[in-house]
Order: sequence, then structure tokens, then C-alpha cells
Amino acid sequence: MHSFHHLKTILILSITASHAFRGSSSHSPSLKIARHLASAFISTRTTIPKRDTLTSCYERSYSSDLDTAFEWLAKDRLINEPDRHEEIRWFHPSSSSKNEAAPDGTNNIIDEDIKRMPLYPLGAVHIPHSGENYTIINIEQKNVKMAMDLVDGKWDNCLFCASLRARDTNRVASVGTIMQLLDTEDRSISGARTWPGNILPTLNRVVANCRAVGVVEILSIEEHDYGPDDYLIAQVRVDSLSGKTNGDNHATKKANGDDNFGSIAKQVIEDYQKVRSIYINSQSLASNELPKFARNAVQTLPTFDADEAHDETTLWKLVETWQMLCNTIRQSKRTMLQNVVNELSVKVAMQAKGPLELPVKRKNLPLDVQRQLEVMEQHAAQEFIELGMDPILDFQEILSMKDHRDRVKKLAWMIQRERSRLEAKESLIRAFFQEELGEELLAQDLDGDQNEFN
Repeated sequence: MHSFHHLKTILILSITASHAFRGSSSHSPSLKIARHLASAFISTRTTIPKRDTLTSCYERSYSSDLDTAFEWLAKDRLINEPDRHEEIRWFHPSSSSKNEAAPDGTNNIIDEDIKRMPLYPLGAVHIPHSGENYTIINIEQKNVKMAMDLVDGKWDNCLFCASLRARDTNRVASVGTIMQLLDTEDRSISGARTWPGNILPTLNRVVANCRAVGVVEILSIEEHDYGPDDYLIAQVRVDSLSGKTNGDNHATKKANGDDNFGSIAKQVIEDYQKVRSIYINSQSLASNELPKFARNAVQTLPTFDADEAHDETTLWKLVETWQMLCNTIRQSKRTMLQNVVNELSVKVAMQAKGPLELPVKRKNLPLDVQRQLEVMEQHAAQEFIELGMDPILDFQEILSMKDHRDRVKKLAWMIQRERSRLEAKESLIRAFFQEELGEELLAQDLDGDQNEFN
């Protein structure tokens, strides 16, 4: 039986695979599976003209790895469903820049609430107060330098700020996560040679084990002559929850006094337990939604009760668990897409004259095949976005919210949407088997589904 911590290792592979070759983030330091899932071709990104509803000058773009860290997508979602989404504020992390999204009256904030710490833009969202650790792989010199400065005690309590960076605009979300460095491991590679025998430069690679311990609002970037190897330094305002114990915060007490909130908290737990039960007990459905290596481990997903949704600190554990499930679904869809694209790429390459050159490079394929692959990736990305299991933007919205009740309502909507989707698929599967097998065989098949996981 897999442990819950093992489940965390395999559920967040999508982050590792996406960012392992530039400052990156994952729950597991192991890169073996991420390398195994690497494509046999060079992936590309498809761009199409933006919709008239968008006011920015950036094009709408889709990622072949099903990444959703796009500013255009965040704006598009807010325009189309303003009641379902929270605005994510962004700013450009240029030298000596002030966050235009920062509220007025910053000068009135108590000095103790404002901290100075390194800023680490990433393509992922880290959930605070969950008690879980994250692994960040640093290969850029500025990130290696920051890790070393943290180890050397240059920054108080080894704290830095990680914030979501938009893939299309390179801007940074105005709300980030306080990360505390726990330990590091030097995995630099030196002495490597090219095929003719030339020595390659040393690849600096520092693996940092961190924990997300709080939420901050980024107020400004400190004025400094930043060189290409210098990391950014930000002035941030620390969220009041950081450092408080369970139940000892105003938002929790306010939520506990709201009768309507009690029913929402109860419903979010019921929906979560139902989703968990479907993934565990429905073999037919799980085989379509989850990669093989996660089907047994998903049984170790924790259970929650309504009281935990009432508490602002323990709620983050439920948020982090749901993010893991979202990452698992994305990894499953990504793996299926890669398999189809790789199969088609190799098939076409084998039809060309001369020896087969591996890995197959996209640019060497015929133009019509390149276009066909791009259309496939675009459609897959659009379908994944419509699926509603985004592990990035929805969680950045939750991170940006100020009120505990709003966070619970947002999470409740996300989980309820997935429950409705799974129940609809279950109904279709039952209807199909009933038509094909009949009532008696249907009952035996469903019993088999149950026994498979008992």
C-alpha cells in the first residue's frame, strides 16, 4: 500500500517535468520519472489571435505541455465568468518598479508588517500552511546565488518570496508565498564532454528543499543595479495569518459566526469525499482519468471533516490536496497527448528517406505534419482548460483572496464542478454497460469495480 507521502511524489510530477530545466518546483526531488515522461521531440507553442474582449496587447497562446500560467487566460476567465473568478493582479518585475496593483495607503502599514526578501518568480503556485515540503531545482546563476545567500544566513530565517510568473507576459502576480529554505543539495555537473571530446562548462545545479509558510503581497522591487546574475529583492507585506495558531485569527472567528458559511463548509467536504470515493471505487472511470502509477496511490488521499473547512489554517491542507489531484489529472492528459504526438512524429519520420534520427525534431517534419501536431496540441489544451482542473490559476485566485469565506466558496465551486463531471461520466458508463451487458452483468461488473479497490 502506498503512503500519502508517496502519493504526493507521483501527483506533482507535472510541475517537475515542466520546470526541471530552469529554476523549478515540485513536491519530489526525484527526476527519474520526469525524464521518463520527456518527449522524443521538441515541443512548440501555438499562438492564435486574441479575442476582441481582451484589452491587453498580448496574443492568446496555448502550451503543448498543458501549462495554464497565462495572463491572457486569467483575464479571459474573469471576463467570461466574473462571478466565479477573482482578479489576479500582475506587475512587471523590472528594477526599481512599484507594484501598481498594491493598494494605496501603504505608508500607513505598521513597519513590522513589511519585510524585505528575495523574489523568486516561478511557473507554479505554492500552497502555504499545508505542512508539506517543496523541492526547487535551481540552475540559473541568479537562483543558485540566492540559494547560497539563504544558506549563508544573509536573509532572516532563510525566507524568500515565490510568486507566479505569467508565461505569456513575463509579469509576476502581486500575491506570492513565503518560502523557508530547509536544506540544499549541490548537484552540479562538471567534467562533461561533447561527442568530439570537448569539455563542457560546469552546470551549476542546486536542489533546495523548502516549506511554504505564509502569504505576502508584493509592494515593490527594491532599487538596485541588477546584473544578469542578480536575483530580485522585494518589499512585501506579510499576511496577518502567518505565525498564528489554528482558530486564533479574525477570519476564522468571523466565518464561524456565519450560519450560511456552515452549510457551504459542509457541502465542500461532502463533495470532496464523493469525488475521492469515485476515483477509488470506479475502476472504469479511474482508468480514463488517472495514469496507471496513480490509481492505487489515490486511495491514500486523506479525508476531511467540516470543522477543518472552518479553520483558516487547516483549510490550506484541503486546498493543497485538491491541487495535487488537479496536477495528477493534468499529468494524465499530458502523457496521453505526448504519446499520440510522439507516435505520429516517429511514424512520419520513418517514412522519410535515409536513417531514422532520434529524437525526432519537430522542425525536421513536413510543414503540414507540424501544423497537424500544433492543432492537436491546441485542441488538447483547450479541452484541458474546459475540464476545470487547472492546478495554477484557480489556486492563485485562492491565494489572492483576503477573506477566508471567499476562499472556501471558491474551493467549493471547484470541487462541486468536478463532482458533477464525474457523476455525469459515471452515468454514461452505467448506461453503456447496461445496454451492452444487461442488468445482471452490469451488477457483476460494478461489484468487480468495488472489489478491485477493497
